[in-house]
Amino acid sequence: YLKAGNSTFIIGVEDELVDNAIEIIGANARKRTQIIQDTSPYGAINTMAMPLEITVGGAIIFVLDVEQFHKL
Repeated sequence: YLKAGNSTFIIGVEDELVDNAIEIIGANARKRTQIIQDTSPYGAINTMAMPLEITVGGAIIFVLDVEQFHKL
């Protein structure tokens, strides 16, 4: 989709550094708009595809307490 990839980061930080980590991620994973050509089947009636503005980027952050971890 959109010829772009996604990245997944698994980051472990101490409890007191969670807010700092969220700030850093938020400062570097901003949403932005991008113009693409509408390739939906509904646009097939027209001979020219209309440009479509979509929102890309951003981040989803899950904050979890880890009771145990094992380094093997």
